[in-house]
Amino acid sequence: MKTDTALFFIIFSLLFVSTKVYAYRNFELNEDLRVVLALENEDVTIVCKTEMPMAYCGFVHPSGKRYSFSGPSLENGLCNLRVKVTMKDSGEWRCHIGKRSIGEEVSQRIVIRVVDQVAAQSPRVTAVHGKEITLSCVTTKEKIPLRYCRFEPPNGTPFSINSAVKPSQSILGKYYYPQNLSLDRGDCAVTIRKVKYTDVGDWTCGVGLDDGKEYTDVIKLHVEGLYAMSTASTTGVAFGAVAIVVFLTILGFVTWKKRRLLGTSDQTPETIDIQELRVRPGTPTSQRSRTPPMERAMPSVVVHSPSDPDTSSRLM
Repeated sequence: MKTDTALFFIIFSLLFVSTKVYAYRNFELNEDLRVVLALENEDVTIVCKTEMPMAYCGFVHPSGKRYSFSGPSLENGLCNLRVKVTMKDSGEWRCHIGKRSIGEEVSQRIVIRVVDQVAAQSPRVTAVHGKEITLSCVTTKEKIPLRYCRFEPPNGTPFSINSAVKPSQSILGKYYYPQNLSLDRGDCAVTIRKVKYTDVGDWTCGVGLDDGKEYTDVIKLHVEGLYAMSTASTTGVAFGAVAIVVFLTILGFVTWKKRRLLGTSDQTPETIDIQELRVRPGTPTSQRSRTPPMERAMPSVVVHSPSDPDTSSRLM
Protein backbone atom coordinates (compact mmCIF):
# COMPACT_ATOMS: atom_id res chain seq x y z
CA MET A 1 0.00 0.00 0.00
CA LYS A 2 2.81 2.37 0.90
CA THR A 3 4.52 1.53 -2.39
CA ASP A 4 1.42 2.43 -4.39
CA THR A 5 1.04 5.73 -2.54
CA ALA A 6 4.67 6.66 -3.15
CA LEU A 7 4.42 5.76 -6.83
CA PHE A 8 1.28 7.87 -7.23
CA PHE A 9 2.98 10.83 -5.54
CA ILE A 10 6.01 10.55 -7.86
CA ILE A 11 3.84 10.38 -11.00
CA PHE A 12 1.75 13.36 -9.85
CA SER A 13 4.88 15.41 -9.12
CA LEU A 14 6.37 14.68 -12.54
CA LEU A 15 3.14 15.64 -14.27
CA PHE A 16 2.89 18.87 -12.29
CA VAL A 17 6.49 19.88 -13.03
CA SER A 18 6.26 19.08 -16.73
CA THR A 19 2.97 20.95 -17.17
CA LYS A 20 3.17 24.67 -17.86
CA VAL A 21 0.72 26.60 -15.75
CA TYR A 22 -0.17 29.92 -17.34
CA ALA A 23 -2.50 32.58 -16.05
CA TYR A 24 -2.86 35.44 -18.49
CA ARG A 25 -3.79 38.89 -17.20
CA ASN A 26 -7.12 40.42 -18.08
CA PHE A 27 -7.78 44.17 -17.64
CA GLU A 28 -11.08 45.93 -18.18
CA LEU A 29 -10.17 49.53 -19.06
CA ASN A 30 -13.78 50.59 -19.64
CA GLU A 31 -17.17 49.12 -20.56
CA ASP A 32 -16.22 48.61 -24.20
CA LEU A 33 -12.50 47.82 -24.00
CA ARG A 34 -10.72 44.86 -22.44
CA VAL A 35 -6.96 44.14 -22.63
CA VAL A 36 -5.56 40.59 -22.44
CA LEU A 37 -1.82 40.02 -21.88
CA ALA A 38 -0.76 36.48 -22.71
CA LEU A 39 2.35 34.44 -23.46
CA GLU A 40 3.02 32.74 -26.78
CA ASN A 41 0.91 29.58 -27.32
CA GLU A 42 -1.14 30.21 -24.19
CA ASP A 43 -4.81 29.20 -24.11
CA VAL A 44 -6.87 32.36 -23.72
CA THR A 45 -10.60 32.73 -23.27
CA ILE A 46 -11.97 35.85 -24.96
CA VAL A 47 -15.12 36.96 -23.16
CA CYS A 48 -17.94 39.33 -24.05
CA LYS A 49 -20.76 39.95 -21.62
CA THR A 50 -23.82 42.10 -21.09
CA GLU A 51 -26.46 42.55 -18.41
CA MET A 52 -29.23 41.29 -20.71
CA PRO A 53 -29.94 37.99 -22.52
CA MET A 54 -28.33 37.65 -25.96
CA ALA A 55 -30.04 36.51 -29.13
CA TYR A 56 -26.68 35.80 -30.79
CA CYS A 57 -22.97 36.59 -30.40
CA GLY A 58 -19.95 36.48 -32.69
CA PHE A 59 -16.25 37.42 -32.75
CA VAL A 60 -14.14 39.13 -35.42
CA HIS A 61 -10.40 38.32 -35.58
CA PRO A 62 -7.92 41.21 -36.23
CA SER A 63 -7.43 39.71 -39.71
CA GLY A 64 -11.19 39.88 -40.39
CA LYS A 65 -11.94 36.19 -39.85
CA ARG A 66 -15.25 35.58 -38.06
CA TYR A 67 -16.28 33.15 -35.34
CA SER A 68 -19.82 32.46 -34.11
CA PHE A 69 -20.89 31.33 -30.66
CA SER A 70 -23.94 29.48 -29.41
CA GLY A 71 -24.83 27.95 -26.09
CA PRO A 72 -26.97 28.26 -22.99
CA SER A 73 -24.78 31.03 -21.57
CA LEU A 74 -26.34 33.46 -24.05
CA GLU A 75 -29.35 33.56 -21.76
CA ASN A 76 -27.10 34.96 -19.06
CA GLY A 77 -25.56 37.58 -21.33
CA LEU A 78 -22.26 35.74 -21.76
CA CYS A 79 -20.36 34.44 -24.79
CA ASN A 80 -16.73 33.36 -25.11
CA LEU A 81 -14.14 31.97 -27.48
CA ARG A 82 -11.16 29.77 -26.60
CA VAL A 83 -7.98 30.58 -28.56
CA LYS A 84 -4.40 29.30 -28.37
CA VAL A 85 -2.81 32.65 -29.11
CA THR A 86 0.21 33.34 -31.31
CA MET A 87 1.62 36.59 -32.67
CA LYS A 88 -0.89 36.38 -35.54
CA ASP A 89 -3.69 36.71 -32.99
CA SER A 90 -2.32 39.95 -31.53
CA GLY A 91 -4.44 43.02 -32.14
CA GLU A 92 -7.97 44.23 -31.65
CA TRP A 93 -10.76 41.68 -31.61
CA ARG A 94 -14.43 42.67 -31.73
CA CYS A 95 -17.55 40.90 -30.59
CA HIS A 96 -21.00 41.80 -31.91
CA ILE A 97 -23.96 41.02 -29.69
CA GLY A 98 -27.59 40.84 -30.76
CA LYS A 99 -30.26 41.70 -28.23
CA ARG A 100 -33.59 39.91 -28.01
CA SER A 101 -35.35 42.97 -29.39
CA ILE A 102 -34.74 43.98 -33.01
CA GLY A 103 -32.45 46.96 -33.35
CA GLU A 104 -28.83 48.04 -33.04
CA GLU A 105 -26.19 45.53 -31.93
CA VAL A 106 -23.86 45.92 -28.97
CA SER A 107 -20.16 45.98 -29.86
CA GLN A 108 -17.19 45.40 -27.56
CA ARG A 109 -13.42 45.49 -28.15
CA ILE A 110 -10.82 43.05 -26.82
CA VAL A 111 -7.14 43.82 -27.40
CA ILE A 112 -4.86 40.76 -27.21
CA ARG A 113 -1.13 41.30 -26.80
CA VAL A 114 1.33 38.41 -26.93
CA VAL A 115 4.13 39.52 -24.61
CA ASP A 116 6.99 38.40 -22.38
CA GLN A 117 6.73 37.75 -18.63
CA VAL A 118 6.47 41.49 -17.95
CA ALA A 119 4.57 43.95 -20.14
CA ALA A 120 3.17 47.46 -20.13
CA GLN A 121 -0.51 47.41 -19.33
CA SER A 122 -0.94 50.05 -22.07
CA PRO A 123 2.04 50.52 -24.40
CA ARG A 124 0.73 53.95 -25.50
CA VAL A 125 -0.63 56.40 -22.95
CA THR A 126 -2.05 59.86 -23.63
CA ALA A 127 -2.00 62.41 -20.81
CA VAL A 128 -3.40 65.92 -20.42
CA HIS A 129 -0.78 68.62 -19.91
CA GLY A 130 -0.59 69.65 -16.27
CA LYS A 131 -2.65 66.65 -15.06
CA GLU A 132 -1.53 63.43 -13.38
CA ILE A 133 -1.17 60.11 -15.17
CA THR A 134 -0.26 56.55 -14.10
CA LEU A 135 2.12 54.30 -16.03
CA SER A 136 2.01 50.60 -15.23
CA CYS A 137 3.85 47.38 -16.11
CA VAL A 138 2.64 44.00 -14.84
CA THR A 139 3.67 40.37 -14.77
CA THR A 140 1.80 38.21 -17.28
CA LYS A 141 2.48 34.79 -15.75
CA GLU A 142 0.16 34.96 -12.74
CA LYS A 143 0.46 37.72 -10.14
CA ILE A 144 4.10 37.07 -9.27
CA PRO A 145 5.58 39.30 -6.51
CA LEU A 146 8.29 41.68 -7.69
CA ARG A 147 11.73 42.00 -6.15
CA TYR A 148 11.92 45.60 -7.28
CA CYS A 149 10.33 48.11 -9.67
CA ARG A 150 12.18 50.88 -11.51
CA PHE A 151 11.57 53.43 -14.27
CA GLU A 152 13.77 55.24 -16.77
CA PRO A 153 12.18 58.57 -17.83
CA PRO A 154 12.85 59.93 -21.33
CA ASN A 155 14.49 62.98 -19.76
CA GLY A 156 15.81 62.60 -16.25
CA THR A 157 17.43 60.27 -13.74
CA PRO A 158 16.13 56.65 -13.40
CA PHE A 159 14.53 55.82 -10.05
CA SER A 160 13.14 52.85 -8.12
CA ILE A 161 9.74 52.95 -6.46
CA ASN A 162 7.36 50.91 -4.27
CA SER A 163 4.18 51.32 -2.26
CA ALA A 164 6.03 53.19 0.50
CA VAL A 165 6.36 56.22 -1.81
CA LYS A 166 3.15 58.12 -1.08
CA PRO A 167 2.01 61.45 -2.62
CA SER A 168 3.29 63.33 0.44
CA GLN A 169 6.72 61.68 0.04
CA SER A 170 6.97 61.78 -3.77
CA ILE A 171 10.30 61.29 -5.54
CA LEU A 172 11.68 64.56 -6.92
CA GLY A 173 8.42 66.14 -5.84
CA LYS A 174 6.46 64.55 -8.71
CA TYR A 175 6.63 60.69 -8.73
CA TYR A 176 4.70 58.43 -6.33
CA TYR A 177 3.29 54.90 -6.26
CA PRO A 178 -0.49 54.50 -6.87
CA GLN A 179 -2.21 53.35 -3.71
CA ASN A 180 -4.53 50.78 -5.36
CA LEU A 181 -1.65 48.67 -6.74
CA SER A 182 0.98 46.45 -5.14
CA LEU A 183 4.39 44.96 -5.93
CA ASP A 184 3.21 41.77 -4.22
CA ARG A 185 0.59 41.35 -6.98
CA GLY A 186 3.06 41.98 -9.78
CA ASP A 187 2.35 45.70 -10.37
CA CYS A 188 5.21 48.04 -11.26
CA ALA A 189 3.66 51.50 -11.52
CA VAL A 190 4.28 55.22 -11.07
CA THR A 191 1.96 58.20 -10.99
CA ILE A 192 3.31 61.46 -12.44
CA ARG A 193 1.83 64.34 -10.46
CA LYS A 194 1.77 66.92 -13.28
CA VAL A 195 2.76 65.93 -16.80
CA LYS A 196 5.18 68.36 -18.43
CA TYR A 197 6.98 68.55 -21.76
CA THR A 198 10.03 66.79 -20.31
CA ASP A 199 7.87 63.76 -19.39
CA VAL A 200 6.79 63.10 -22.98
CA GLY A 201 8.57 60.22 -24.72
CA ASP A 202 9.55 56.59 -24.08
CA TRP A 203 9.41 55.37 -20.49
CA THR A 204 11.19 52.08 -19.71
CA CYS A 205 9.94 50.01 -16.79
CA GLY A 206 12.23 47.41 -15.24
CA VAL A 207 11.11 44.56 -13.01
CA GLY A 208 13.17 42.08 -11.01
CA LEU A 209 11.79 38.56 -10.53
CA ASP A 210 12.89 35.65 -8.36
CA ASP A 211 14.87 34.10 -11.22
CA GLY A 212 17.44 36.89 -10.81
CA LYS A 213 16.66 38.48 -14.19
CA GLU A 214 15.29 41.90 -15.03
CA TYR A 215 12.43 42.20 -17.50
CA THR A 216 11.61 45.46 -19.24
CA ASP A 217 9.03 47.04 -21.49
CA VAL A 218 8.48 50.51 -22.99
CA ILE A 219 5.54 52.88 -22.52
CA LYS A 220 5.16 55.73 -25.01
CA LEU A 221 3.75 58.80 -23.28
CA HIS A 222 2.00 61.45 -25.40
CA VAL A 223 0.36 64.70 -24.32
CA GLU A 224 -2.74 66.61 -25.30
CA GLY A 225 -4.62 69.61 -23.97
CA LEU A 226 -3.14 73.01 -23.25
CA TYR A 227 0.39 72.21 -24.26
CA ALA A 228 -0.64 70.40 -27.44
CA MET A 229 -2.94 73.29 -28.40
CA SER A 230 -0.25 75.90 -27.88
CA THR A 231 2.20 73.83 -29.88
CA ALA A 232 -0.27 73.46 -32.74
CA SER A 233 -0.99 77.19 -32.70
CA THR A 234 2.69 78.04 -32.74
CA THR A 235 3.28 75.65 -35.61
CA GLY A 236 0.37 77.11 -37.57
CA VAL A 237 1.60 80.67 -37.08
CA ALA A 238 5.11 79.68 -38.13
CA PHE A 239 3.89 78.02 -41.33
CA GLY A 240 1.66 81.00 -42.06
CA ALA A 241 4.54 83.44 -41.67
CA VAL A 242 6.75 81.37 -43.95
CA ALA A 243 4.00 81.20 -46.59
CA ILE A 244 3.54 84.99 -46.50
CA VAL A 245 7.28 85.61 -46.84
CA VAL A 246 7.51 83.22 -49.79
CA PHE A 247 4.52 84.86 -51.49
CA LEU A 248 5.91 88.38 -51.05
CA THR A 249 9.32 87.28 -52.32
CA ILE A 250 7.81 85.77 -55.48
CA LEU A 251 5.61 88.84 -56.03
CA GLY A 252 8.57 91.19 -55.63
CA PHE A 253 10.69 89.19 -58.03
CA VAL A 254 7.96 89.14 -60.70
CA THR A 255 7.42 92.91 -60.35
CA TRP A 256 11.16 93.63 -60.57
CA LYS A 257 11.50 91.39 -63.62
CA LYS A 258 8.60 93.09 -65.37
CA ARG A 259 9.96 96.58 -64.73
CA ARG A 260 13.38 95.58 -65.95
CA LEU A 261 11.97 94.24 -69.22
CA LEU A 262 9.92 97.39 -69.76
CA GLY A 263 12.87 99.65 -68.96
CA THR A 264 15.15 98.05 -71.57
CA SER A 265 12.61 97.99 -74.40
CA ASP A 266 10.58 101.20 -73.99
CA GLN A 267 11.26 104.76 -72.80
CA THR A 268 8.74 107.39 -71.85
CA PRO A 269 8.11 110.19 -74.39
CA GLU A 270 9.26 112.85 -71.94
CA THR A 271 12.63 111.23 -71.54
CA ILE A 272 13.15 110.91 -75.29
CA ASP A 273 12.24 114.55 -75.96
CA ILE A 274 14.54 115.94 -73.28
CA GLN A 275 17.47 113.86 -74.47
CA GLU A 276 16.91 114.96 -78.11
CA LEU A 277 16.69 118.63 -77.11
CA ARG A 278 19.94 118.43 -75.21
CA VAL A 279 21.84 116.56 -77.89
CA ARG A 280 20.49 118.37 -80.94
CA PRO A 281 20.41 122.16 -80.50
CA GLY A 282 19.03 122.60 -84.05
CA THR A 283 15.85 120.74 -83.35
CA PRO A 284 12.94 121.70 -85.64
CA THR A 285 10.21 124.01 -84.37
CA SER A 286 7.76 121.18 -83.96
CA GLN A 287 10.13 119.53 -81.52
CA ARG A 288 11.23 122.78 -79.84
CA SER A 289 7.63 123.42 -78.95
CA ARG A 290 7.99 120.62 -76.46
CA THR A 291 10.65 122.51 -74.55
CA PRO A 292 9.82 122.85 -70.88
CA PRO A 293 7.84 126.04 -69.92
CA MET A 294 10.85 127.72 -68.28
CA GLU A 295 12.82 127.64 -71.53
CA ARG A 296 9.88 129.01 -73.64
CA ALA A 297 9.20 131.88 -71.24
CA MET A 298 12.74 133.37 -71.49
CA PRO A 299 12.63 136.58 -73.76
CA SER A 300 15.29 137.23 -76.37
CA VAL A 301 17.07 140.65 -76.39
CA VAL A 302 18.41 142.19 -79.65
CA VAL A 303 20.91 145.05 -79.35
CA HIS A 304 21.17 147.57 -82.28
CA SER A 305 24.24 149.80 -82.61
CA PRO A 306 23.59 153.61 -83.04
CA SER A 307 23.62 155.08 -86.58
CA ASP A 308 26.73 156.84 -87.85
CA PRO A 309 25.84 160.62 -88.39
CA ASP A 310 28.19 161.00 -91.27
CA THR A 311 26.72 158.10 -93.08
CA SER A 312 23.21 159.33 -92.64
CA SER A 313 24.06 162.81 -93.97
CA ARG A 314 25.72 161.45 -97.05
CA LEU A 315 22.72 159.39 -97.77
CA MET A 316 20.52 162.33 -97.61
